[in-house]
Amino acid sequence: MDRPLITFMMIAFNQQRYIQHAVQAAFAQTYSPLEILLSDDGSGDSTYAIMEEMARFYQGPHRVRLNRNEKNLGIGGHVNRLMELAEGELIVVAAGDDISVPQRVEKIWMEYCRSEGKARSIDSGMVVIDENGTEQETVRKSPKAKGNDIESRLRAMSACGCSHAWHRCVFDVFGPMLPDTVYEDKAIAFRSGLLGEIRHMEEPLVRYRRHTGNITARRTKRPDREAVVAHLAETLRRRLVTFRNYQKDLRKSDQIKTLSVEGQNEFTQYINRQICFLELEIAFVRGSFGERLKVIRRGISAPVGVSQIGKWCIRLVYPYVLIRAGRKLRKGDLR
Repeated sequence: MDRPLITFMMIAFNQQRYIQHAVQAAFAQTYSPLEILLSDDGSGDSTYAIMEEMARFYQGPHRVRLNRNEKNLGIGGHVNRLMELAEGELIVVAAGDDISVPQRVEKIWMEYCRSEGKARSIDSGMVVIDENGTEQETVRKSPKAKGNDIESRLRAMSACGCSHAWHRCVFDVFGPMLPDTVYEDKAIAFRSGLLGEIRHMEEPLVRYRRHTGNITARRTKRPDREAVVAHLAETLRRRLVTFRNYQKDLRKSDQIKTLSVEGQNEFTQYINRQICFLELEIAFVRGSFGERLKVIRRGISAPVGVSQIGKWCIRLVYPYVLIRAGRKLRKGDLR
């Protein structure tokens, strides 16, 4: 296959401590032709100034472009903006606090060739590092379906955000994501699953930096009840936006016939149920005693199931269960 232009998209926000290493890794990519988009999402520190200076003195073979958002758009809005600027056939994303190995883009391109141009999302393994760059662990897990049920199929339509790459057609076909999207990797991979293949490479191609500034980082400090409620509500809100992205893209999928009628109906019913549940769950978590009673009454006529209504009743009588739910959420046990 002819080598097309690929865009290496770096999204940064308040990462002045790490951005220099991230940009150096972008400049060191061996693939060509490569377009490097260095973009700052309205940082309040010197992140953009560092990127601007490095771009000014860069003399390598790649095309380097700068972007700075006047106000913070968040992850979803930032990616939407950069997709308006990107010219590459494949998009390789990197965060301003992570480090890509020099062969990352090259190996993603080779994997795309092995898929015979059918891959719409490609991700890889990663090496987890701490704030100082010390290696913690190597992660090679690939999401795989465990059966034919809809939840397993949806779980398989996912990719690791820090090592994600996608074909530009996932935006050409479906348009921008909802601007308040946080789990952009899930939203984009879902589109990729509708349009073609999702490929997982076990080789670690990214050094993922885990620190307290990560937007989706889990909090290990034991919080009080108010903090648990706020964290739980925000996590549920992020999931709700993800499912609303799925819902929006399924409507487009119906127009372009990427699923059978049965598959379309199956996904639609499941996603609509999840949206209904998440809306009620957020109202329950945030609400007073009386507002939670109203949620339970609404839940009786909603497609959430008898068991969920029972759980709400228990949490209404025993509020400490909410604290426990927050702890499970931080450990990744709550679905």
